[in-house]
Amino acid sequence: MRVAEYIKNLKPYEGGKPIEELRRELGIEGKIIKLASNENPLGPSKKAVEAIKNIAGSVNLYPDGDSFYLKEKLAEKLGVSRDNVIFGNGSDELLELIYRTFATDPKDEILYCYPTFVEYKIIGMSFGKRLVELPLEDFSYDIDALIDHINENTRIIFLNTPNNPTGTIIKRKDIEKVIDSVSKDTLVVIDEAYYEYAIAEDDYEELLDLHKKVNVIILRTFSKAYGLAGLRIGYGIANEEIINYLNRVRPPFNVNIVAQNAALAALDDEEHIRKSVETNKKGKAYLYREFERLGLKYVKTYANFILFDVGKDANVIYEELLKRGVIIRSMSPYGYKTMLRVTVGTEEENSIFIAGLEEVLNVV
Repeated sequence: MRVAEYIKNLKPYEGGKPIEELRRELGIEGKIIKLASNENPLGPSKKAVEAIKNIAGSVNLYPDGDSFYLKEKLAEKLGVSRDNVIFGNGSDELLELIYRTFATDPKDEILYCYPTFVEYKIIGMSFGKRLVELPLEDFSYDIDALIDHINENTRIIFLNTPNNPTGTIIKRKDIEKVIDSVSKDTLVVIDEAYYEYAIAEDDYEELLDLHKKVNVIILRTFSKAYGLAGLRIGYGIANEEIINYLNRVRPPFNVNIVAQNAALAALDDEEHIRKSVETNKKGKAYLYREFERLGLKYVKTYANFILFDVGKDANVIYEELLKRGVIIRSMSPYGYKTMLRVTVGTEEENSIFIAGLEEVLNVV
């Protein structure tokens, strides 16, 4: 088959290994814990689960193409107009829509710091875009270097805060600095997938009002704190012009009927979000203490995962943990050869992970 060279060079996204896949591969019969994909360990809201059951009998019908009721509720919760909101089949689809809508010239450049959310790169490569990738500075975005690389061809800038996989944030003043450094024809994408966890920290600054800028879109999701990753539903907040253009290329019925109803119910369950955030804060504190006890360096996180350094081949540690029924992520593919990323789990899961890690470190 004739395929563009940039497609041939594209490596597909690799998610965290599924539990059942590990069970098949290694024949593990006991408990397996997955702390690899930054999923909510408490699962979805019970209200969301009930909504899923109630709508199951209607899946023969097409969903509301405009996500009308969900858009109304979310807009009210955020204090914005419904015309400022767009939904996608996960944030990934919104990223694709952004590329298709705002990076259409072969000369257009996409700017970001790496390691960051790898889909910026994968989707950009899938469209054959020119990617300008700068290194992180101390595990965070190097804003001054990023600004130095802005030129007349810069069409999209991705700012991931908290950044995945490092968990670090970009200060509001630095985000505003980037916005002030570009023309109105350069879109600044502020990706806040882990917003609910980050805003619980005292020094995380609210960014929502930046959506009023002529060239800014903020991305958030129901996949993380809301626990609806399996339903694939994310959203963007921007001025009416940006949303209008994105809606012109958005596929019809892109958010399924189950996802819409589950998200509607999840928005009503503020107690579930509170409990999820509190569980995460306690889990982070425990893992910080355990890493310090084991003499391991880690990066302070504003999300629901922690990047840590074992001082040894990360792939070896990852494989040994798999044998013990513990799934986390090696950061070797990101260039961090001795580092891994672990999702903050329940109290039991965190304890199992630490016990497995300590055992592996003693034998490797």
